Amino acid sequence: MESGVDKVAQPPVLVATSISKSFGATKALSDVDFSLWPGERVAIIGENGAGKSTLMKIFAGVYGPDSGSMSLNRSPYAPPSPTAAIAAGVATVYQEPSAFGHLTVLENLFMGRHETLRFGVLDRKAMARSAKSLLEMLGIPTKLLEREMRTLSLAEQQLVLIARAVSREAKVLILDEPTSILTDSEAARLFALVDNLSASGTAICYITHRFDELDRVADRFVVLRDGQNAGEVTHPDKNAILDMMGSRSVTQTAEARVAEGADLAGKGSPETLLVVDGLSSAGHFSDISLAVGKGEIVGLYGLVGAGRTEVALALFGELPINSGRITFNAKPFNPASSRQALAAGIAYLPEDRKTQGIFQFMHVGENISAAVLGVLARWGVLSRLRERKVVAEAMKTLAVKAAGPKTEITSLSGGNQQKVMLARLLATKPALLILDEPTRGIDVRTKQEIHENIRDLARAGVAVLLISSELPEIMALSERIHVLHEGRMVRILDRTEITEARILQAAVGGEAL
Repeated sequence: MESGVDKVAQPPVLVATSISKSFGATKALSDVDFSLWPGERVAIIGENGAGKSTLMKIFAGVYGPDSGSMSLNRSPYAPPSPTAAIAAGVATVYQEPSAFGHLTVLENLFMGRHETLRFGVLDRKAMARSAKSLLEMLGIPTKLLEREMRTLSLAEQQLVLIARAVSREAKVLILDEPTSILTDSEAARLFALVDNLSASGTAICYITHRFDELDRVADRFVVLRDGQNAGEVTHPDKNAILDMMGSRSVTQTAEARVAEGADLAGKGSPETLLVVDGLSSAGHFSDISLAVGKGEIVGLYGLVGAGRTEVALALFGELPINSGRITFNAKPFNPASSRQALAAGIAYLPEDRKTQGIFQFMHVGENISAAVLGVLARWGVLSRLRERKVVAEAMKTLAVKAAGPKTEITSLSGGNQQKVMLARLLATKPALLILDEPTRGIDVRTKQEIHENIRDLARAGVAVLLISSELPEIMALSERIHVLHEGRMVRILDRTEITEARILQAAVGGEAL
């Protein structure tokens, strides 16, 4: 879509000049310039650690720049807080939904700007009318209004937060990887919404790692590399963008990735490690059967709400099992807790690293060693020497980009946070590794590195159950793909049968076992 932005006829709505920001010894941004015009859609592209999210958080008032200046509508702009940024007209929706989980959707939508009657009494009827109209406009089910946010799926939470940002009539809307947890239909709804906002004059900053959506989300593409401006283009020229990112050498087409994954086939029948037979969990999934052998990578695919994560949680002891059997290491297995599953040799990487994965108030080393403190202790006293050795080895193996083990985990890029979480799991030396969206929101280079890490684990004999919404990823890595639809297994595809069309047809309920 062409935005029709006339940069001659009107001044930019947001201008950033020579923005620099450091976190300790880590230089996140260095003399970055950026301008955004009313109604323009700009994609900010770069590898993890390039500085994209840091720049957006400076616009959003989360951080203040160490140097440089900004203007909003030709007035000096230096928001001391996110609240101040929102009041000025800059709204942000982050990659991982952040909301008040114990409050309803309605209360989250109106947080900080409640409609009241006399004497400060909340006018819930007026709020409900406004909220219903907003959700209907965005195509979001209005029945969600009275549900608590924590009961919603990640995708539903994301859509509600986008609705909240839209309701504030922002001049600038920042979207950080908004489609990473959305289905194709939900993403299409978001794109249509962005088009409408752009047409009405709202400027859009869009952070994405998904090259397949570039031509749908932006009119201009700004590339950051190592915290600096690397260039920009006005059309989605993938090769030009990758050259500016410095990533072209490690990027492959979906077809090449599938071909690369073919080396996993033909290894003979592996020794079966996990057998799931007729597993059911009330309200979540029913009659699930699958098997994973040592050294195998088995994919689990389905649209949002299909039950993929719930199957993983049941195997990890975090969701009750009502019927069916699990055999692990040739023995009956019925995990009562994640602690028991971990002790048995099952490790789980959750899909939401912010709320379920990283320990935000610990540094990198502590995040890696947290799962093996008992092993590293002698007579109840933690051996710091053994801990440092484990952490150093893990950081080297997974090429974690950080100033050192004492670096705060929150200062790392999303991709490097994901590597730290993976390093923590590998420290437990698991026999079965369950990976739930292991590369969500990660740049092409880091994604390729994690793919190779996963292959290395399989080559070393680790069984891998891979959950992913990205078809190129699950097709390239998996020797076999189990497709779920509305909590049921509807198709199993081996390497010779795997095609995008077959996977999608099964995922939407078009083909049953």
